[in-house]
Amino acid sequence: MTGGPPVDAADAVDVVVIGAGLAGLTAATELAAAGRQVQVVEALDRVGGRTASHHRYGQALDAGGSYLGVRHLRVRELAARFGLALTPTAAPGANLYDLGAGLLRSDAGRPAFNALAVGDALDRLDDLAATVPPADPATAEHAAEWDQLTVAAWAHRELRHPDARLLVDLLVRQMLAADPADVSLLHLLFYLASGGGVHYLTAFAGGAQQDRFVGGAHQLAERMAAALTRPVRHGAEVTDLYAVPSAGRPGARPGHGPVRVVGPGLSVLGTHVVVAVPPGPANRIRLHLPSVHRPAQPARTRGATVKLHLIYERPFWREAGLSGWVTARTGPLRYVVDDSAGRDGLGVLVGFVTGPDASRYAAGSGAARRVALLDRLAGWFGPTARQPLAVLERDWQAESTVEGCYAAVPEPGWWTAAGPPWPTTAADGPVRWAGTERCAQFYGHLEGAVRSGQETARRIIAADPVRAPAAQ
Repeated sequence: MTGGPPVDAADAVDVVVIGAGLAGLTAATELAAAGRQVQVVEALDRVGGRTASHHRYGQALDAGGSYLGVRHLRVRELAARFGLALTPTAAPGANLYDLGAGLLRSDAGRPAFNALAVGDALDRLDDLAATVPPADPATAEHAAEWDQLTVAAWAHRELRHPDARLLVDLLVRQMLAADPADVSLLHLLFYLASGGGVHYLTAFAGGAQQDRFVGGAHQLAERMAAALTRPVRHGAEVTDLYAVPSAGRPGARPGHGPVRVVGPGLSVLGTHVVVAVPPGPANRIRLHLPSVHRPAQPARTRGATVKLHLIYERPFWREAGLSGWVTARTGPLRYVVDDSAGRDGLGVLVGFVTGPDASRYAAGSGAARRVALLDRLAGWFGPTARQPLAVLERDWQAESTVEGCYAAVPEPGWWTAAGPPWPTTAADGPVRWAGTERCAQFYGHLEGAVRSGQETARRIIAADPVRAPAAQ
């Protein structure tokens, strides 16, 4: 089937990239370096996808993805290439734990958790994750059982100590932004295997949250976009992909003709197309391409996150010997970290409301949310916490181009029914799919997005090593 408005010759390129997040811009950067004519189209009026920033008091505050681990080598390489600096995230002082038995400090005589019980639980998770191949989780020996078993049900059955069960509950809410009752054990184990294990994924110093970008993670996308020959086309929502007859084109193969990328006010032609948007928006793009089949992907992102920033005149919690980091048993706000490093003396707390807590929190009025938030912080840090200079929110559930964060969380049973959502063969059709959910390594992280973009570009270059003129 063909269709859509006519395309001017100036709108015919080698590769059309749909989505100006890290995956799409990384693919575009690599393809442009290999001599391809690339046009990136983006539905929003900005680049960055799931990276974005608030700008207050001369500071850029990461409203989306921000952390960079010591093993995230591809992002670090890109940061160096585009002249971006990093700063450590670790903060001095004691952490707080609000687990239902009174507020505890990490430097107190009584530990927040039973060390033996939680250590055993974490080791068990890592041991099980080591048996799951990230490239194809469904091939694990116990995949069928684990994919039907929720994390909550597994913890109830296997972990006797309540501290161990609580810790697993908190880990899933923190790492996946989902309720453990909605996540299959197989998906959690895959996520751990993909990202480097539970100990690495939960660590700041030396772990997956080692650093953040000075000036905000959004800068990486902005600098990659600025370096492209063709400017990103903003406000360009894609609704349909149409096949264009390839008859008469030198070297054309059946089913490998150019693709017309169409949306309101948009029509551009590409020999190759990269769809680099999250699962929900990707599923809404209609395919009129007989040779192309939509690959396996969850119905939507399903992670739910509201990210909060509270700005204070100074990091006053440090005067009480506190790090600013809090872990709480109950919501809506269960996690707080200090983000004051390099902030010119300002104190900045970052809070995460995740999973069902995020949906309930977002449903309240702005005034009610503020009162509840400041009441909770005052209970942890004292009355000064009620006097922020600013309270900033980013509700990623409300972003139509994302539909949640941090990444897709498939429903139980999905992995064994659908298979991996990344390419497992050297298929060289005209449409390819990229994004952090399309990477078996560091799934859900900035690193996964970058690796996916690089791999997608590599496959296009390998399938079409000699750059042909763009289809006219």
